[in-house]
Amino acid sequence: MIDKNDIEITEETKNLTIKGTLKLFPVAKIPLEELKYNRRNGRIATWISEYESENEVLPTETENFNSIIESFIEKSNPDSLKKTKANIERFGQMEAAVVLTDGTLVDGNRRFTALRELKREGKGAQFNYIKAVILSESYTDKEIKTLELNLQHAKEERVDYNPIDRLVDIYRDLLAPNAQFSSAEYAREVDEKEVKVKDNMAVAQLMIDYLKYIKHPNMFYIARQQKLDGPLREINKILKSKKIDPSDYNDAKDILFGSLATVKGDATRKIRDMRPIIENPRRLRLLVNELDDTLDDLEDYFEEGAKEKNNSTNEKVSEENETNESKNVSDSFTVKLPKNIVDKVNETVETEIDNSKLKKAEKAPLKALSRAVNYLQESDPEALYYISEKSEKDKQDILRLIAELKSHVKEIEAEL
Repeated sequence: MIDKNDIEITEETKNLTIKGTLKLFPVAKIPLEELKYNRRNGRIATWISEYESENEVLPTETENFNSIIESFIEKSNPDSLKKTKANIERFGQMEAAVVLTDGTLVDGNRRFTALRELKREGKGAQFNYIKAVILSESYTDKEIKTLELNLQHAKEERVDYNPIDRLVDIYRDLLAPNAQFSSAEYAREVDEKEVKVKDNMAVAQLMIDYLKYIKHPNMFYIARQQKLDGPLREINKILKSKKIDPSDYNDAKDILFGSLATVKGDATRKIRDMRPIIENPRRLRLLVNELDDTLDDLEDYFEEGAKEKNNSTNEKVSEENETNESKNVSDSFTVKLPKNIVDKVNETVETEIDNSKLKKAEKAPLKALSRAVNYLQESDPEALYYISEKSEKDKQDILRLIAELKSHVKEIEAEL
């Protein structure tokens, strides 16, 4: 708990909306050593999941805990931290933070980090404390989270979130077993339309499903490292298409996840190019039949990898195996996939994409001619008569266009 004898109430105040009411709170000066980071801060959710996947749990001792979380704040957005630090050093802390009585920061993690760095650098006694509102214990967890959403989703703050960290926040607040918000409540608190919130919920659920698919459940850092926001949004657009029969939904999802796990190059473009295939029942069935055994092998490989991880067997891959394996798209995600599986999925999907584009190109003249006929039918002969009566220039323009049309028609007939 924050020691009341160590704090100093200032003349500053800060307006906060809590329990649906705008209220004026006093701002206090609190020594930095009295505070600790909020481990549920959405901006570092993926970094914490990465740490805990390698180290089991974060330390409970405050300074060790703070040192680890500080490194996550620094890595999550170094440019923003640098600007915040420079601004505080030059002008002082302009915006008060918000903390709980136990010293946990609800808002102000980056300001806290900047002040910690300035204090270590010996920049002056004015950087030994943080200015913050201290919230009493009378507020519920949901009320505190609502306040956090209000503060962190302010217009000037939205750009600071990594898109995957935002999806993790949405999962925790709206989809997880202990989620406290409805989509309508969340939309109101973050000032967004509910339809957008529901769309983000669908993408967040796909993230959870994909991590389960590769047998790394809730290891959110993998989604960040693989930059899955774009590909998952494309998958969401495809899967909610009315062209997909409900009976084909699971097959479509498996094909898309298998392609995402083995993709080489631009994953977002690859998934987007797959849409015509997935939306065509016949071509989807052909693709499923072609890749059925390969996707089963991929699933088995992930399953075996999960068992090895659980058994803590970290054997080095021999030189012979190394030549027969292929890294997936991520720069950092260290799971390696058998080269034969990666090549089979990529070659099969690429062939189908090329065939789809070829078919589309073959149909292009027919579609263009159909549109041309429709446009011509919109040309009322009586209207043309009145135009030509009023303007000789309009009449000549119409005759010129008709001549061009006749010329194109003759070329097409000759080609056929």
